[in-house]
Amino acid sequence: MAYSFKEFCAACNRALKTDSGGAGLAEVQKYFENLLAHSDFVREVLGKNPAVGRHIVFHDHETNMYVMVHVNEKPGCSAPHDHGEFWVIYGNATGHTDMTEYRRIDDGTEEGRGVLEVEREFRVNSGQSSVFLGGAIHSIDYPANTTFIRLTGGDVENGKNLRFNLENKTVDIQDRRKEARVTSRVDD
Repeated sequence: MAYSFKEFCAACNRALKTDSGGAGLAEVQKYFENLLAHSDFVREVLGKNPAVGRHIVFHDHETNMYVMVHVNEKPGCSAPHDHGEFWVIYGNATGHTDMTEYRRIDDGTEEGRGVLEVEREFRVNSGQSSVFLGGAIHSIDYPANTTFIRLTGGDVENGKNLRFNLENKTVDIQDRRKEARVTSRVDD
């Protein structure tokens, strides 16, 4: 393998310790796309026949970066949501993910109300990635047999985030700690 998962994790650690903001995330995205170019890294971290589900495969205690592999047998889509204060970088190892970014157009003062408009739609193909800063509202849609990876600036699976309903123009706070969403997890 030209670029190992271990090398990737070490490079991300250096980049984020140098700059945890935009410049550091740009470096992490560059390293991530280099890793995604060698899709055998999924086998390196999950084995030859990875189980369907969400797998946290790495946590860097110094930078609080998590790496989660999503192995999807069936197609899926999400409601518009954010990841709270955490940044997220999505990347595809196999298949593609259609992304929609939203802009909130209500002022956020009316409890439970959340009105969005589409800001941008794009596709993340195998080997590509996309960065979402903390609070960025987005939705994802992917076909069957897609494997994507999320790098996150914190444990998004145990945090709170906003989830929007476009039709009803509502927003709720989702407490992910109450949901059993992760199939396997590295030792913290």
